[in-house]
Amino acid sequence: MKHRIGAPAILLSCLLTMQQSPLLADARSDGDRGIEAFRQGNLIESMQLLERSALAGYVPAQVTYAYILDISERDEDAVKWYRQAAENNDPAGKFGLGVMYAKGEGVERDPRMAGQWTRQAAEMEHLPAMRAYAYALENGTLGFAQNPTAAVEWFLKAAQAGDDVAMRRLKNAYAEGQLELTIDPEQALFWEEKINP
Repeated sequence: MKHRIGAPAILLSCLLTMQQSPLLADARSDGDRGIEAFRQGNLIESMQLLERSALAGYVPAQVTYAYILDISERDEDAVKWYRQAAENNDPAGKFGLGVMYAKGEGVERDPRMAGQWTRQAAEMEHLPAMRAYAYALENGTLGFAQNPTAAVEWFLKAAQAGDDVAMRRLKNAYAEGQLELTIDPEQALFWEEKINP
């Protein structure tokens, strides 16, 4: 027996979508204004706008709000907002949550949990997470075994995405034969020239 969606159900769905759109637009507008106010150093205005937007579900506002709460030592609140953004599959939220677990701020310190969140964000091509994951693989931290080959792969991904720190790490590794790489002056020079002047 086939179930048919009737016109009333479709109409109700459309009405709900139309009602949510202005709310989402307001949340986005507040969030974007809050992010810009934070960039310009207006902390009071940014906090008001970001909190309202975060409560309405705008993920970029949740992450920025969490970051401000973190640097303000309101760690439990920061974890709450990073977690909410992470659960919405936001890479910056996942990385932020990983950092909180790594530092043990707002949550019990848990290097393995920090590594899991960091790896997830890195796999979503979040640049700071890619770099952190590469360092964790290089040094055998955050619950990962030391793996120089995988570390090089992640430093390379981060460098190709424009990360100067990863470029510098590759330059040094090729210049000095680190990370199980053969000394290669040409590769060292290649990465040195790529580093932002």
